[in-house]
Amino acid sequence: MDPMNNSPSFLKLIQEDDQIFLQIPNDFASMIWGDQPPYKDSVKIVDGNKLWFVRLKKTDVGHVLADGFTKVVRDSCIRKNKYLMFQSFGQSSFFLMVFKSFVHQYCFISKITPDKDVIVSSHG
Repeated sequence: MDPMNNSPSFLKLIQEDDQIFLQIPNDFASMIWGDQPPYKDSVKIVDGNKLWFVRLKKTDVGHVLADGFTKVVRDSCIRKNKYLMFQSFGQSSFFLMVFKSFVHQYCFISKITPDKDVIVSSHG
């Protein structure tokens, strides 16, 4: 899989300041991990020159980025009404991009072509 052109991504709206975890969409999780999410391992999140290790957990709402996610929020100054886009890079790494709220809340990114400034998405 070419990580810059075909890697699955997802957008999440931050709905509160100081959010302590982030739910991962089920369809995204299935696409990346199938039936075996890496619950015992941490995933790597990269934003420019920043790097975090965050634990993936299973909760009653589904898969969430949990232990370590508050550090991502704090270090990236993430606040309510911002959108986070996570682009997968393999099964255990994500590129993070933070946006102001100018995108649709229920958007799943299926393809990014940076050299052409194209983002293919579907809306739920």
